[in-house]
Amino acid sequence: MLAACSEWPVRQMPPHPSKNASAVSASVSPLQAQFRNQYYSDVHQAVAEFLATLSEAQKAKIQLPYTADYRQRGYCYVLAQCAEFPGLQLRDMTAIQKIALNQLLMKSLSGAGYSRAIQIMNREYLLEEMESKYFENPAQFPVVGDANKPDWQPPARRGGDAYYLAIFGDYESNEPWGIRFEGHHLSLNINVQKGHGQRGARVQVSPFFYGASPVIVPQAPAGTSRWQQEEGQQLLLREAWLARRALQAMRADQRQKGEWNQLPGAALDGGTEVPRVDPSAYLNGANPGVSLRELEPMQQALMMRFVDEFLQTQSADAANFDVVRNDIQQGRVWWFGDWRDLHGEFYVRIQSHGYLIELLQANTFGLKSEIEGNHIHASFRNLQSDWNVNPLGRHIKMHHMKKHHMEMHHVESDGE
Repeated sequence: MLAACSEWPVRQMPPHPSKNASAVSASVSPLQAQFRNQYYSDVHQAVAEFLATLSEAQKAKIQLPYTADYRQRGYCYVLAQCAEFPGLQLRDMTAIQKIALNQLLMKSLSGAGYSRAIQIMNREYLLEEMESKYFENPAQFPVVGDANKPDWQPPARRGGDAYYLAIFGDYESNEPWGIRFEGHHLSLNINVQKGHGQRGARVQVSPFFYGASPVIVPQAPAGTSRWQQEEGQQLLLREAWLARRALQAMRADQRQKGEWNQLPGAALDGGTEVPRVDPSAYLNGANPGVSLRELEPMQQALMMRFVDEFLQTQSADAANFDVVRNDIQQGRVWWFGDWRDLHGEFYVRIQSHGYLIELLQANTFGLKSEIEGNHIHASFRNLQSDWNVNPLGRHIKMHHMKKHHMEMHHVESDGE
């Protein structure tokens, strides 16, 4: 089981001589501004069409003030951690409403991003079938929890309809407004601002969290349906493979600069009570990190292949990917765990002045199988303007720190 250290000092990285956060955010061409305005119009229209399908009672549930705490509260991809989910649940929508909602998600994300969200939601039905075997015969189908919850049991019910949508603020006004769609292993936070001047409108999906369990569908027993159909299929393993491939291409002295001897705790902890994250703040754990711009061309290209898996979930109309990639290339990489074995436990982090990408692969909260690290969490953040909550820091603190360390810091644990 991965162990963690909860506190790391931070240091300030001097800005790259040619790039800083303000310069990155200001790089909007006239054509890009037009695309942004069109993207805003598409999302705005999709929201209006979705709301038109709702009853007045449903609208009262789903339309919340922009200042509502739920808009910026920590991720609730572990349902047991959250006492309530404001908004309207997918299972309470009609077929027409679900179609309109999916059109909203489709227009807000790229094709890859929308497909990823649907895959994760549909994984819940497989997970429900797999966990039902545990309830039938726990000895034959044992489960694994984590260091703080070794006796974890799956919830009684799963389902791809257990997701909630909320809309914050007045989407017809010139003020910022937002959308949050969330449930197990998925959190989409869409921040919207009508266009002003030459910069165009702003629609960004950040933070964007997604996870998978199982990552690799293990051998299916007789008598199962979906499990047998999906046996051997993989979800999010490509990202873990690309990160490892990039690390394997480095020399030992390069790789050592980014190796942590313990899993890091919350580096960018936050919430509505904490000031916005300083994008120039970097972790200074056991090592200072691997500078991407100091890598050899092929090594940097391999690491950017990993980055591109996250960027491709975003709509091309929302951001200038060349500008985003350039900012990330000024960043650093840290990692912990098994960088060789694709089935091992592993953590990797890329952070620049403007962006944060994390991936955690672990053996927690699921049926035991032949695969060790069969549970992945990953996230993408725009540090310049998203709300201030660390995507994986809280999860690491809650589920991957040794129990005695947790007790010293008075942190409670919840299960998946």
